[in-house]
Amino acid sequence: MANLVYKRVSTDQQSTARQNLVLDEAGIEDPVVFEEDGGTSSRLHPLQRPKFRELLTYARPGDTVHISEMFRLVRAAPGTSSTSSTATASPSASTTARSP
Repeated sequence: MANLVYKRVSTDQQSTARQNLVLDEAGIEDPVVFEEDGGTSSRLHPLQRPKFRELLTYARPGDTVHISEMFRLVRAAPGTSSTSSTATASPSASTTARSP
């Protein structure tokens, strides 16, 4: 079972430093990190983001997805439910998302 970490910032001027701090404090062992290029808009549905799609392809049943804050994945409730449905319906991505 793998620990998958997803990181994203909305602009090129932002960094993942805060996300790194939160995830480091969580003590995640041997993380496999999927980090979007800087400036990956929060307006894009998560399934339109290259690294999130890569994470879903990589994920296997029993893996855990770690996200520092849920808004790094989605900003609105409709996006949360459709992303969750896709992740659990995919044969290669039966994962559990949680915020440490």
